[in-house]
Amino acid sequence: MNLRQRGESLLKILPPKAQALETTTLYERLCEQGAKVSLRTFQRNLERLAQDYPHIHCERVGNSYRWWADKSISRWTLLPTDAMNLVMLMDHATRFGMRAQVEKLAPLYDYAQSILKNARPTVDWSKKVISTTRFITLQPGRIEPDVLIELQKALLDDYSVEASYLKRGARDARTYRLKPLGLSYQDSNLYLSCVFEGYRSGDPIRALPLHRFASVKTIREEIPGPLSFDIESLQAKRSLIDLKSKEPVFLKLRISLELHERLKENPLTTDQRLWQDETECRYWSGSLYLSQGLSLWLLSQGDGLEVLEPEDLRREMALTAERMAALYRA
Repeated sequence: MNLRQRGESLLKILPPKAQALETTTLYERLCEQGAKVSLRTFQRNLERLAQDYPHIHCERVGNSYRWWADKSISRWTLLPTDAMNLVMLMDHATRFGMRAQVEKLAPLYDYAQSILKNARPTVDWSKKVISTTRFITLQPGRIEPDVLIELQKALLDDYSVEASYLKRGARDARTYRLKPLGLSYQDSNLYLSCVFEGYRSGDPIRALPLHRFASVKTIREEIPGPLSFDIESLQAKRSLIDLKSKEPVFLKLRISLELHERLKENPLTTDQRLWQDETECRYWSGSLYLSQGLSLWLLSQGDGLEVLEPEDLRREMALTAERMAALYRA
């Protein structure tokens, strides 16, 4: 049995923390599986495993050491490429408002990092893989950890809750009773889709940022909500992303060469069309829901685009641009 085989066998026989085993007991069990190695070499193997795999732990009890493994992690087998993907996803989540959630998954994150480290021990992967953006992002609002946990439990168990919530502009938090329906990670914040006590069919779904909750507790009483709920539905998106149209709307834009090249590589919609006319002016067309996000994206392109259709959206962009120009002329 070579070093790699011994390592694999050790990972299998290491118990969970409640049944932690002493070094000599582990050694005897490994020998029963056919390993022919000295106790001293075995101890070095154990120490090496603990360095390479953060889900392997030991504690000193008297003159001996007891060993165990986080079994939920030790069952995982990640290829280095999968580990890289996982690290990138978790770094991205941390950047965009999910730091507390990622920190709770630290053993999994550390395990993925250990896979990368073993793949090329001399490489510092924090200098090789990063989550970033060209755009300025706001710092996420601080969410009370217990608030998120209680709302997640309420969603999982289909409970209603009583919450202390501070409305924007209010001096003091007020108590509300509501029915959680879903969670949306949006930009730098986390939002709860819900309805308040007294909801009637046809009432709007609410979207409340979690950083405004002071406390949450589940309650026995059942608060009626929609018979069916889909967080991707138009009803939910009206509050989550300020959706302004019931269906996708046809847009036509005159665009710059730079934006034309970018949209060729990264389409804005699945039905987009790019072309240029005889004067070499470049155009884009496609269908999108009208929303706050669309307006912000159009404005963010500056003089790189001009809205040609629909007329109402063109007028909205023109009025905003005039107000901006007036500020800079003042």
